[in-house]
Amino acid sequence: MLSIRCQARILFSAATRSGRLIRLNLLRNVATGTGTGTSTGSGSRSRSELMRKLSEWHASAFSNRFLLFTNVGISLTLSCLGDVMEQHLEIYNGEIERFDSLRTSHMATSGVTVGVICHYWYKMLDKRMPGRSMRVVAKKIVLDQLICSPVYISVFFVTLGLLEKKDKHEVWEEIKEKAWKLYAAEWTVWPAAQFINFYWIPTHYRIFYDNIISLGYDVLTSKVKHTKSHIKKIP
Repeated sequence: MLSIRCQARILFSAATRSGRLIRLNLLRNVATGTGTGTSTGSGSRSRSELMRKLSEWHASAFSNRFLLFTNVGISLTLSCLGDVMEQHLEIYNGEIERFDSLRTSHMATSGVTVGVICHYWYKMLDKRMPGRSMRVVAKKIVLDQLICSPVYISVFFVTLGLLEKKDKHEVWEEIKEKAWKLYAAEWTVWPAAQFINFYWIPTHYRIFYDNIISLGYDVLTSKVKHTKSHIKKIP
């Protein structure tokens, strides 16, 4: 009988010590973030690591070393997206029967040439006319509309003319027939947009801002460019 009681006491004492150990282990886990908090801690660390990598990518992409490639990539992507949107609209309205991927690739290529021009244009403007005073901003807007816009529109038509294997007469006639529509549209959109661009936006974000604003303009550009021309080919 005594032995049974002794054994019971030993078992009870062992169980008590085990319970204390379990409670101590749980407290340690909570304090160190392990155990039940492992998944929460891992998720938080994963988010922090993702944000750190995004921050590093952003700093690299918009650095002076890679800014040209970033700007060209942005222009290419949004020129492509603008044409895709316009083609789907034309399909919906019954103007074309099916999607033309070659047309979109040509528009994307034009985005590359325009992206290069705008990249160096903005850098030149900021170098020659530093500052953000109203006078400086006004000068930049006027020069942008009188110089860069006609050059940009002309390069756009020349690039696509080369891709479409048109002769110089066809390209010139297309410019005369269609370019004024795009230039007129520019005067309704860009003076106000460029005021924000030159007054508030840092130089390395200008192409990004420019392309976000111009997404709707890219849809119009694609529509004007691919409207059937009345130009007759010289035999």
